[in-house]
Amino acid sequence: MPLLDEIKTLPAFSNGKHDEFLAFMVPALEDWIKEYCNNEFDKLPNGETKYPGGVKIFIAKACEHNMTKAGLSSRSMGTVSYSYDLEFPDSLKMYLRPYRKLKFVRQR
Repeated sequence: MPLLDEIKTLPAFSNGKHDEFLAFMVPALEDWIKEYCNNEFDKLPNGETKYPGGVKIFIAKACEHNMTKAGLSSRSMGTVSYSYDLEFPDSLKMYLRPYRKLKFVRQR
């Protein structure tokens, strides 16, 4: 089952109300995770990436974080303005720690 479909089965997303948001966020988070972890993860024969459970949990919680007031950094009422903190908290990034790989940089 594709990752996006797995995420949509979770109770917070199963009503279909957030499908457009998830269709954008899940691939964006996949790219961010690969960069952050310096890890391409395993590919399945059908071309999909096989993510471990911790990565799936991170993606689901990161989507929730960006949808709720937890990510809200400021708000004003006159002509409605919201600002979101796009940095994920360390408590969320801990799910990715086991999958991070060292990156060696060669200096001249």
